[in-house]
Amino acid sequence: MKKRIALLLAAVMTLSLAACAPAAADPTSPPPSAPAQQSEAPVPSGEPAGNYGPGLGGTTGSPYVITAGCTAPNTTDPTNGFVRAHQVLNERLMELSGGTMGFELVMGGVYGSTVQHFAQLKAGTLDAFISGFDVATNLTGTEDFYAVAMPFVFDNDEHMDMFLESDLWAQMTESLRANNGIVYAGLYGHQLPRILTSTREIVHPGDVAGLKIRVPESDVQIRVWTQAGASPMQIAATEMYSALDTGVADAQENDIVGSGSLKIYEVCPYYTEIDYIRQCLMVYMSEITWNKMNEQERGWWKEALADACEACSEAYLSKYSEAKQAVIDSGGTIVEFDYEEWKEFFTNIVLSEFDGKYFRAGLYEEIQALYKK
Repeated sequence: MKKRIALLLAAVMTLSLAACAPAAADPTSPPPSAPAQQSEAPVPSGEPAGNYGPGLGGTTGSPYVITAGCTAPNTTDPTNGFVRAHQVLNERLMELSGGTMGFELVMGGVYGSTVQHFAQLKAGTLDAFISGFDVATNLTGTEDFYAVAMPFVFDNDEHMDMFLESDLWAQMTESLRANNGIVYAGLYGHQLPRILTSTREIVHPGDVAGLKIRVPESDVQIRVWTQAGASPMQIAATEMYSALDTGVADAQENDIVGSGSLKIYEVCPYYTEIDYIRQCLMVYMSEITWNKMNEQERGWWKEALADACEACSEAYLSKYSEAKQAVIDSGGTIVEFDYEEWKEFFTNIVLSEFDGKYFRAGLYEEIQALYKK
């Protein structure tokens, strides 16, 4: 309890500072290049390098609870992927550690925006942040993260898993750590493919011209949809329903389960399952917390997180059919479209407008080639 109160107090201080942050960059221009620190060769599989620490100091009477923030809408639904993984991760950590180490997920943006969460990880006032790997582009020395969030870079989840075990990913996460003091601490779960939900039917790529589309707090998606001809905007998930209902936005980019949980189909009845981005949830951890963990604690974390990841992924898949049926039952429309048309459209945008400008030239195709080997 004392740890939780301290974290909340620290969050208030950090939010005040983060509110003074500069405005976002022009989405039509490449991101400014920040000087990246030189670091040692990365460890394969993306696990951070470094010596083990003295331990977190938890006891059976007073366990150390790793606290993670999240900007996803708050829910207590036990079948929700976030919630299910939270439950499994805490239970397994307590079991493996003999009650000396636990986990708590604080949803609903209690600790602020994505940028504000990252600020607290750097300061060591928050242990972890659960989000997609595309949001790392908000940090320094992470330009190559743009590539993994590009449309159609992954064919499926198996392809993504191969990438997460590759030297390419290890190099990227080492730069993340070296330049920001933030560690990639493992996969929290796979998510369902991204879709478009809109107030009008979207069949062809050209239909998005001028579309006011809500996207997550991801600089990547702002830039991608701008190049596609849409008018993207960042709106907090908690305000999304109202924005769509009042016409502030015409559409939103999400997965069908996340959209269903917010009942978006009530105000956005057209669903186009373009399956253009394969997303996952990852654990960003403060290097300060990571460096305190001893070898045994990191072993417990890795084992428990693997179980939590499986639970999260299964939860999303089990809810997919239910969410899709809810759209149909509410009078919504699952739009038919040509997948290859969308793939060609976005691939051309990536290769002509992003490759070599927003991330290292050739990286997009290198990631694609991993699955072809």
